[in-house]
Amino acid sequence: METINSSALKGPKTFHFKVDGHNYQSSKQIVSGLEIRQSAGLPADAELYVDMPHGWQDHFVSCDDQIDLGKPGVEKFITLGKKTVIFVNGTPYDYHKEKVSYEQIVELAHVPGQGAVGYIVKYSNGPKENPSGLMSPGTEVYVRNKMDFNVKSTHQS
Repeated sequence: METINSSALKGPKTFHFKVDGHNYQSSKQIVSGLEIRQSAGLPADAELYVDMPHGWQDHFVSCDDQIDLGKPGVEKFITLGKKTVIFVNGTPYDYHKEKVSYEQIVELAHVPGQGAVGYIVKYSNGPKENPSGLMSPGTEVYVRNKMDFNVKSTHQS
């Protein structure tokens, strides 16, 4: 009579992890930060952290970091809200939306408009959708962290 190895019946080993409380698994013991993001359906630029217990500082996980899921227990990760700071005429502002309008930028600029007929709004260091350019009334652009806006008033001649 032939004996069967019980480990052969189990099949390939799976490694478990959690992202924001949701369960995921991998057939690989070593995975990259990008693979974890992809498994959880997160964008590549999502801020992902190893969830450290009991007040320890959470550790940021870059896309290139290699994570060993083979340690005892289930590895836990969390995402934190992405912090975006835009600069308007050199002044930093926290901004929490995907796009910003011409009117919002002009309001943040606090440019004296005595006799102004309008404003020139130039931007740079933007995302791939709009890396740099000019804004006009009624338009909006995608924002990214450390994006620069320069606002000047136009005057009648």
